[in-house]
Amino acid sequence: MIDLRVFDRVTAEAQTLDNGLSVVLLPQAGAESIVTVLCYRAGSRDEAANEAGVAHFLEHMMFKGSALYPPGAIDSVTQRLGGTNNAFTSHDVSAYHFQFERGSWDEALLIEADRMRGLSLLAEEVESEREVILEEIRMVEDDPWDALEQAVARRLFGGHPYGRPVLGTRASLRGLDASSLGSFHRRHYRPERAVLVAAGALPRDAMERIEAALGAGASGNGGAADAGVALPSADGGQVEPPDFDAAPGRRVEQRRGEMARLLVAHPAPAADDPASVHVRLALCVLASGRASRIQRDLVEQDPLALWAACGSSGHRLGGMSTLAAEGAAGVDPARLEAEVCARVDGLAASPPPVEELERAKRVLFADWVFIHERIAERAVSAAVEHALFFPGFSRDSFEALARATAAEVSDACAAWLSPATRIVGWSLPNGAS
Repeated sequence: MIDLRVFDRVTAEAQTLDNGLSVVLLPQAGAESIVTVLCYRAGSRDEAANEAGVAHFLEHMMFKGSALYPPGAIDSVTQRLGGTNNAFTSHDVSAYHFQFERGSWDEALLIEADRMRGLSLLAEEVESEREVILEEIRMVEDDPWDALEQAVARRLFGGHPYGRPVLGTRASLRGLDASSLGSFHRRHYRPERAVLVAAGALPRDAMERIEAALGAGASGNGGAADAGVALPSADGGQVEPPDFDAAPGRRVEQRRGEMARLLVAHPAPAADDPASVHVRLALCVLASGRASRIQRDLVEQDPLALWAACGSSGHRLGGMSTLAAEGAAGVDPARLEAEVCARVDGLAASPPPVEELERAKRVLFADWVFIHERIAERAVSAAVEHALFFPGFSRDSFEALARATAAEVSDACAAWLSPATRIVGWSLPNGAS
């Protein structure tokens, strides 16, 4: 049974400061620390074609110097106060989070205010971080699963920004400089394009402290947008949803590693599309947990694969659903592919039994609860909800999940996991047929 009260942990209305910054407070009784998450509606989908990777590059530079915090100071201050910090960039957003003891949390507000208003972007720091990111790219290229997933995403999304790696490419990284980074910062790192979530042991005057630190005017190295460059809308509406073409038989094949790795990919609906919940349930029925069809049939009973898993990118405008399996030694890759695809097509042809559907609902709910046990994860989810969707988005999604019928899951499988838009990706050992 799904207890919707757990979603109170991430649900609250936002207050908007005069400068456009949205602020969400999530107080928690008994907490000893405070988490802040500042989420910008700016990810790799907002990059121009000639600045691929700049959003992620800028994430690195946000820790490398601003007016009040010289290079290295943010990490030093965080450690001195016994806190933690981190950040991530996706195709849709960039987010920065701190966790401090409740007596020190104001430091996070000061840091965020200073680097929102402008970065140093020192040449030596830019060059140093470029090398760090180039090493990240090398690590992705060397990992067979990461390399396969990127190749399949490029094929699925075509020329859409979702098909580009968040890290950028070696060539695009070498073309970025302080000017490119500053331009992206001025266009996107602005109060009206950001959501701040503060969660935990919040004092009564939390909103007043936030407004004092972050309620000043515009951001972006002085606040002016680049001349002649239109600011994107608050929801990133300048980017169109991906246009998935129907082209049967599309395949991606790579030769690397020592194992046969299969990645079956399909388009996924936007996360707020009603069909999204039904597709997630279909994927769970197919490949989430030992009782799922592919795991039970092809790993446990007839061991064609060592393991199987499912995933969905969950992009704001439409994503990618995947079924992955690692072939057992000596297994014919063609047979494994045929058996995996047969399970998908079988679910599209016939609704799952009630008990199988209920298991999938319980698995997805339990996964959400487990992931959100930590206050930091709850704050991140709340920030993303407000940045991309609306308060209560998770609650509404799980209400829809609880109501989902077997017929809706089967219909979604037929519509979204269809052979007509299927891409089959293989990473095969050298010499394999």
